[in-house]
Amino acid sequence: MVFTPDQPLQRRLLALLDDNLKEDEVTATGLATLLSAPVSEVEAELRALARFGNLTRRTGMNGEARYSASPRRKLLGDMLVEAGHMTNTQLQEALAEQARTAERLGAILLDRGYVSKQILGKMLELQRGIPYVNLSTRGIDEHLVRSLPERVIMEHKVVPIARIEGEIHLAMLDPSDIMAIDIVRKYLGGRVRVFLITEGDFGWAVTKFFDVTRKVGESLLEVAVEDDEGEQAENAAVAVADTYDASPVVRVVNTIIRDAVRIGATDIHIEPEAEQTRVRVRIDGLLLDKAVLPRAVAEGVTSRLKVLAGMDIAERIRPQDGRILVNIESREYDLRIATVGTAFGERVALRLLSNRQVLVGLERLGLFPEQQEPLQSLLSRQHGMILVTGPTGSGKTTTLYASISHINDRVRNIMTIEDPIEYRLPGITQIPVREKSGITFGVGLRALLRQDPDVVMVGEIRDPETASIAVHAALTGHLVLTTLHTNNAAGALVRLLDMGVEPYLLTSSVLAVVGQRLIRVLCTACKGQYEARDTDLRILGLPIDTPLKLSAGSGCAECANLCYKGRTGAFELMVMTDPVRELVLSRKPAGAISEAAIADGMQTLRGAIIRKVLDGVTSIEELQRVMMVEVS
Repeated sequence: MVFTPDQPLQRRLLALLDDNLKEDEVTATGLATLLSAPVSEVEAELRALARFGNLTRRTGMNGEARYSASPRRKLLGDMLVEAGHMTNTQLQEALAEQARTAERLGAILLDRGYVSKQILGKMLELQRGIPYVNLSTRGIDEHLVRSLPERVIMEHKVVPIARIEGEIHLAMLDPSDIMAIDIVRKYLGGRVRVFLITEGDFGWAVTKFFDVTRKVGESLLEVAVEDDEGEQAENAAVAVADTYDASPVVRVVNTIIRDAVRIGATDIHIEPEAEQTRVRVRIDGLLLDKAVLPRAVAEGVTSRLKVLAGMDIAERIRPQDGRILVNIESREYDLRIATVGTAFGERVALRLLSNRQVLVGLERLGLFPEQQEPLQSLLSRQHGMILVTGPTGSGKTTTLYASISHINDRVRNIMTIEDPIEYRLPGITQIPVREKSGITFGVGLRALLRQDPDVVMVGEIRDPETASIAVHAALTGHLVLTTLHTNNAAGALVRLLDMGVEPYLLTSSVLAVVGQRLIRVLCTACKGQYEARDTDLRILGLPIDTPLKLSAGSGCAECANLCYKGRTGAFELMVMTDPVRELVLSRKPAGAISEAAIADGMQTLRGAIIRKVLDGVTSIEELQRVMMVEVS
């Protein structure tokens, strides 16, 4: 084998080992002769490879270290299951998704919430023999990060964190990426020591050092120079991608979208004001300020988004809707964009939907066992209607998708009518509402029922026509799943009565009503306990002298000092029992229906959230925010 002098020693050594380390042991002296390299340097590289788990080291009869190929490492998923951090069922679900998407198993496990970032990092450290570093709790040399081109950091997913005694400490997603190590050594100079990080660590670092505000600041001077609007419009037609040499406006748009994806935002709002334009993102249901754009930049950003969405950029007053398909870090996202003219310019709202969104199972929605079991039993029925209710943004669509996925056994014809189709479901026929073409919920539902469906999902009951068709479908041998905008489960029945559905039809068709809310989950990294105060006990409905510890977050880098990270559902399940049926037939108000359901064993939304507060899932403040509880 011929080597060139400019090849790094580590790369030459690895190539040589591939040819010579099939069965035999090797020594540093023998390899140094073949490589024409100092024995001490070869020995240092071999020790590093042994530390990383690639080689096994033993001492020979003459005292010289001998190296051989390491036995096959235990698989990460098996290690997590054996350690009790996840179940084998969860592992199989994650592996099935990995087979479909070719994503890293660690990223899938984090997305699904099966393990925490800390547990994943420690397991990877045990598996690979490379130390794990939690970037959010460790100081990072910003000057060192800035010394490495952004392109290198993004493409190779590396973060230089420190330079200690001439040695560069490099955090990497893939420590076996020899090319990345060589590139970092070339740019920064010095020996590289590798550390492991997770996808979550890398995303945190990118958000910290390459956020929207910084990108806007870097682009302002360039935007000021660009005054040719025609050239900007042409650039705007370019697909969204990781472009580092594109126009400033393109880079700002890409950064806004990528940053929102990385921090788990569901919506992006671009809001024009008198002197500037504010960018806000919705995280866990709440809007947070992200950046401020000068008017010139904001107008360019809006124009680019409209071009990408196929909208009329000359129309700035009439409301418009569009759609953008983007690929961010090998994952497809569907951006639903809506614009409307305001006093200070066009306001833009973008909804972020992942085309490979992890569809949670019923067991991960947040249902208590005594709620999940009867719901699963109802979903096995051949006909009837199950309603999911709650305000906008309460997770109703996710519950419907989880329910459909639960019964999607390929022996039933499942069809949906939605506005819009948020996620693609394999093996299910999904029909979008197209009001401009005359396809409303009512029209689409009529057509859908002529396709011999077993299960029908109606995205939302908005009008008496859709309500009537859905009820009759439930009475004629179809299982109908749908949503309704009401504050609680009992209110859904009253709303349908107000829409003109006859009480006898309602009581014969409805199997159950699910009321729900989304509540924020306390960050596990900074969650702590405290003695419950008197006001807390009054809110919870407990005696003042009750000894009780409650949980609260203190804020940390993991949750961006928000004290919460992620959301879960809180539910009430009202089954159509005989007492409830009699009240509906008598057209009684929602309050009376709710009281009858509670008497039959229904847990209210408030009660469900209180249980999650007592379990340490969320805080007393979240209970007050969601349910508007006042201290008496």
